[in-house]
Amino acid sequence: MIKLYDLIGKNDIRFSPYCWRIKYLLNFKQIPYETVPTTFTDRLKNHIFGESNLPTMEDNEMKISDSFIIAKYIEHNYLNKNTILISSSNIDAVTFINNWSDNFLNSSILQRVLNDITYHLDPEDKDYFILSRTKRFGEEPKKYQDKHLVLKNNEFIKNCTLLNTQLKDRLFILGDQISYADMIILGSFTWGDKVSKNTRIDNNLEYLLKWKEKIEVLCK
Repeated sequence: MIKLYDLIGKNDIRFSPYCWRIKYLLNFKQIPYETVPTTFTDRLKNHIFGESNLPTMEDNEMKISDSFIIAKYIEHNYLNKNTILISSSNIDAVTFINNWSDNFLNSSILQRVLNDITYHLDPEDKDYFILSRTKRFGEEPKKYQDKHLVLKNNEFIKNCTLLNTQLKDRLFILGDQISYADMIILGSFTWGDKVSKNTRIDNNLEYLLKWKEKIEVLCK
């Protein structure tokens, strides 16, 4: 059975967008798997990870990290399970969505939740997170988040508006068939939902909201 190392916070909260992408993919394809709850500091202490981040997956004595590499491995090795979500016909589009989400959607979410994440971490993880993110962004998470929440130039709303426009005349992100692109985007929104109230989608974005509700049911 697939073993998926899954980022965890206090009270069993699972909030990594990258881990959610893979769980949604496995759920939709009805592939059995088990998760191994793993904290930030667990990952640093466990030799199995090395330089790898979460999610990390073990399957048939294979160890794989990076959510997109994992997703392509699953599609290649579990061909008989439901719809093909990454194919030769959509790989370029899915790759674009993966890169766009990593660099734009996730960045806009992080601006609004960075400090809120700290409230969902145990003391050791919280200390690590604050120190590492302060070093990464040049300021403490609270200052970073507070600064972005008051900006009128709201990147999160812009990204949501773009997605809403994309979904105006189609059922899914890439057209009338579900693809891994939908799991990528949903994973990002789930991350925001799990840790904060600052990434709620505006009620005016009806197409995006309907899509999100539909994908959540399909990937449950």
